[in-house]
Amino acid sequence: MRPMIVIATVFFGVMGVVAASKFYTPAERVPWRSDLPAALAEARAANKPVLLYFTAEWCGPCQYMRRNVFTDAGVAKAMDAYVPVRVDHDARQDLVFKYRVEGMPWFGVLDPDGRPVRLLDHGVETPREMIAWLETR
Repeated sequence: MRPMIVIATVFFGVMGVVAASKFYTPAERVPWRSDLPAALAEARAANKPVLLYFTAEWCGPCQYMRRNVFTDAGVAKAMDAYVPVRVDHDARQDLVFKYRVEGMPWFGVLDPDGRPVRLLDHGVETPREMIAWLETR
């Protein structure tokens, strides 16, 4: 009986650690919008480009960026130059086809009329890399 108690204790301990790590995510600092037409109107009014970001719950690199890149104060500051919009890949297939999204994470800098100006069709690994890409004009 004792081995069963040890196995059960280890099992539930591991499950607790996995659950806690999965549900703990630092707060993102990027003020994402979810409505592309409204963001384009905001961009025209503010004379800023739109940063369009395609993501999905099942995208591992997207979740990494959510926890490790978009929580960075420097990334949030660099995003001030844009109107950032996050789009769920699975919910907006019309936009996936319009912007020809083939891989994720996918980033596009759009002019205020919604035309792509610059693309990044893969994620970045560090906040520094994201800041460098955002600051490239």
